Amino acid sequence: MDKLLKKLIAPVSPSGCEGAVAKVISELARPYGQISQDHLGNLVVHKNGNGKRIMVAAHMDTVGLVASYVDENGFVRFGKIGGVSPVALAGQRVIFENGVVGVVCYEQGTDLKELTLDQLFVDTAGQKVSVGDTAVYDGAPCFAGDRVISPYLDNRIGCAVCLKALELLQDSDNDIFCTFTVQEEVGTRGAGAAAFSICPDFAIAVDVCGVSDYPGKRTGGLSIDAGPVVKLEDRSAICHKAVCELLLGSAEQEHIPVQRYVAVGGGTDTGVISRSRGGVPAGCLSIPIRYTHSPNEIANLRVAEQCARLLAAALRD
Repeated sequence: MDKLLKKLIAPVSPSGCEGAVAKVISELARPYGQISQDHLGNLVVHKNGNGKRIMVAAHMDTVGLVASYVDENGFVRFGKIGGVSPVALAGQRVIFENGVVGVVCYEQGTDLKELTLDQLFVDTAGQKVSVGDTAVYDGAPCFAGDRVISPYLDNRIGCAVCLKALELLQDSDNDIFCTFTVQEEVGTRGAGAAAFSICPDFAIAVDVCGVSDYPGKRTGGLSIDAGPVVKLEDRSAICHKAVCELLLGSAEQEHIPVQRYVAVGGGTDTGVISRSRGGVPAGCLSIPIRYTHSPNEIANLRVAEQCARLLAAALRD
């Protein structure tokens, strides 16, 4: 899992610019099925079978920045791509798609208690970027025992789980469409188009979810160490009971501890997939992580491996 994550986290691929990570995933998934890509950029790995048409969806895009203005001194004003916090950005190093590295700074005299995006800029140390260029946090994974600290575990760790599940899945007769979706962070745009084309009998989204196992966070009851999360509901979807039961039953069969979760906010590709065509029974398998959308998210690699085993078992069933 650690080697897989290193390969998946490296590409600069925020929403709308997923080409670099799609290329990496295509190479990694080549042994597992027929690979295709739609007009939006969704990447589909099709493992042909005669059983149920099952869609698995893991978004491969990340949050990021887009240059909106570059002044005569080379300082870059920017907009956000997805849920980026000004507080998380301040002082962080970012890398643009053309390889330029810069640091996010705030204007002199800024009240940090009321920091806004308009008060931030990127100092590229004189290197050239253009309006429309995108950037992401610049950082590599750091491994500490079973745990990993890294930007963009949301949702590259979900992509890793899907690839690992495909590797484990040797004997399923089901017709499986493992889909690495685009533009999830800006409104789950890619998954809806992919689901419309695939027309699955049912679907499982694989994503991350926040936890409450650190100081000052008291709601939710989830931990990064307590096993995969079967989400029952969030703001985007009430997960289909049969798909939830399939995931919970597969976990019991594989002797994998699971956490059940009802989220009061947020959403995943599950919602838009469930509303595709005449409706799709859909559920969500989540990898618990700390500090979502920050430059240093934390997850447990052992739990990610459990998620892959659980997903493979569910696809066989």
